[in-house]
Amino acid sequence: MKWLELKIDAAPAGLEPVSALLEDLGITGLVIDDEGDFQDFLEHNHAYWDYVDDQLMQKKKGLCRITFYLEDSPDGYNTLAQVRMALSRVKQEHPEYGRLLLEKNQVMNLTAITEPQAVAKLHFLDSIALLQAVDFQNQRVIDIGCGTGGTMRWLSEHFPDWQISGLDKNPDVHEPGWIETGCAEKLPYPDQTADIILMECSCSKVAEPAAALREVYRVLKPEGWLLMSDMYARKKELFLDGMLGRLESAKTIRDRLAEAGFVLAKMQDASGTLAEWIGQQIFDGNLESVCAALGAERKILKEAACGYFIAAAQPSGLWRTLSYVKEKSPFYQKKFTSVWGQLGEMAGSDVRLAPDSFSWADFRTLPLTTPEELKAEPETFLCVPAKEIARIITLKTSGSTGAPKRLFFTEDDLMQTADFFETGMQYMVKPGDRVTVYMEGPGFFSIGGLLKEGLGRIQVETKVHGLIRDMEAAARDGEGADCLIGVPSQMYALAAHAPGLRPKTVLLSADYVPVSVQRFLEKTWNCRVFTHWGMTETGYGGGVQCGARAGYHLRDRDLLIEILDPETGQPVPEGQYGELVLTTLRRRGMPLVRYRTGDLGRMIAEPCACGCLKPRLDKVEGRLDDSVRLSGGKVLSMHILDELLFALDEVEDFQASYNAAQKHLTVAVMKKAGYADAVGSRVKNVKATLTEYFGNCLTVAVIEKEISPYIGSGKRRLIIEEK
Repeated sequence: MKWLELKIDAAPAGLEPVSALLEDLGITGLVIDDEGDFQDFLEHNHAYWDYVDDQLMQKKKGLCRITFYLEDSPDGYNTLAQVRMALSRVKQEHPEYGRLLLEKNQVMNLTAITEPQAVAKLHFLDSIALLQAVDFQNQRVIDIGCGTGGTMRWLSEHFPDWQISGLDKNPDVHEPGWIETGCAEKLPYPDQTADIILMECSCSKVAEPAAALREVYRVLKPEGWLLMSDMYARKKELFLDGMLGRLESAKTIRDRLAEAGFVLAKMQDASGTLAEWIGQQIFDGNLESVCAALGAERKILKEAACGYFIAAAQPSGLWRTLSYVKEKSPFYQKKFTSVWGQLGEMAGSDVRLAPDSFSWADFRTLPLTTPEELKAEPETFLCVPAKEIARIITLKTSGSTGAPKRLFFTEDDLMQTADFFETGMQYMVKPGDRVTVYMEGPGFFSIGGLLKEGLGRIQVETKVHGLIRDMEAAARDGEGADCLIGVPSQMYALAAHAPGLRPKTVLLSADYVPVSVQRFLEKTWNCRVFTHWGMTETGYGGGVQCGARAGYHLRDRDLLIEILDPETGQPVPEGQYGELVLTTLRRRGMPLVRYRTGDLGRMIAEPCACGCLKPRLDKVEGRLDDSVRLSGGKVLSMHILDELLFALDEVEDFQASYNAAQKHLTVAVMKKAGYADAVGSRVKNVKATLTEYFGNCLTVAVIEKEISPYIGSGKRRLIIEEK
């Protein structure tokens, strides 16, 4: 049996915790070397050297190294992926543990310079390790740009039941009969026949990458996987002669995948490995030959600031969703009557529409779906018999005045949310942790029940307390928990009543999170606070922060998010705020197409510090239906009131209503426990804060009130009265 040797460098403080982490993942036989071992070796082995380099001594100062071994197999690489995820989380939570660099005894192959074994291990298996849902049985695999077939040979040895084909445009590098000669822009394979397509440093070499990706989309099965590993330009795109001169940015690569019909399951930055490999080539004197093989000068290598990524993508469910609603949804059959003919042939059982006959421009001709339409005739959105519906959710909207909204979900729809919770929560918890959920529950299809299901899959013990109505009972259920999950206002109140709780992490969901609330929780409980964006229309889960806590990584296998101008319905320029418009991609019970959420947000195009290159949703900045434009450019919204009032120490919760005709704001405030009953002073402070911010734009009245139920139970709304 072959093995992978892996090394982790850590500070002395991280030696024991990181070792325990590895053992929790089932990794034993660790070899530990610390600074003392190195010093002892130097002091007792003078026969081997005349002197010790001071630079070497400095490099080893304060350094510990953990060495361990994994099987050189798919199982080993899946374990390696878990180690990487865990180390990323620990690095974010405990910077005192050191850099926690994971070193693997393999060499990056970019130009067929190294051995085929290394190619397969690094490119293919690192990519496959990103996927937790791949069935390894009887796969039909095509390697595009396969060169001499090193990856194919390795796969054939390890997966003898797989059907493996290769394609390369250069007939001189491969054996006839073993590999076909052809180009990526015109693949010689039938539609929907491949389970996995590999593109290892090949997409950057083709003359027309967009055409190549469309061909890959055509050949892949609807649930197939595209595994890519390739170079990209980190600073700017270069369009010069040679491979490196044609490198594109990560954003362009993401856009090309989307335009071809793909949705990213995972995109991971592996630029550090590339830098190490290039450094080794410089050290070995091979850089000029590398540049020659790549068809680029050294200066281009420098100018492009080359990075390296691995990515896993699937054909988007968008076209299948449109076909599905055309066949099954009475609402969309009627709503899209005038445009179905413009979208190409989508009859009956056709579950796939080739992107060359349907474009993003076509998609954006579809009219938007409004919450008012959903409230008016929810049953017409149904695509399955009533007996297949596992849960019906009725929501009040627009404060206390709106008509209710009704949403239908099948069991499969809700289990997709549990899948999302399983993945997203791994940034906040680890196997063996305890979690208390202060959200709706404990029913299996409640949000608490789905969290419990997802967390159970990663061996996390979960108690679903439900929404807080008894603070003492809530505090008891939170004792000893490593993670607490709840509504921002409820967690704020719980921290004030039970400051002795010691969670390591807190996840806030179901409402806007004011900065002051986040800081209060972090200070009171000495924890890390994560936030989540979602709504009932998304099936609860929508996007969650990673360890970097800089935006929400979206659930984009299930959801397509557009950012549109709420007035024109057109896409906003990149980086600007607009309305979030939602399309579900795999939902069976009640699919939604271009549904107006009313939430205001923007996308972040830059790569995340966690290494995931997928776009992120920035912090949602309120809602259209509880936002009022005032004179002088001021805006009144619930999230602005949250930021203003939760910053006051004495305020535990509040309710607000605005009379538009009178331009009058009424705020009912509930005091925080432990504050004296100086009602007049507290009311005065709140009024002064609001008056200072809004000036003469409105008048303000403040009253003190006990808010019932004990704390708010979901998204809090500004009630707007027009008369």
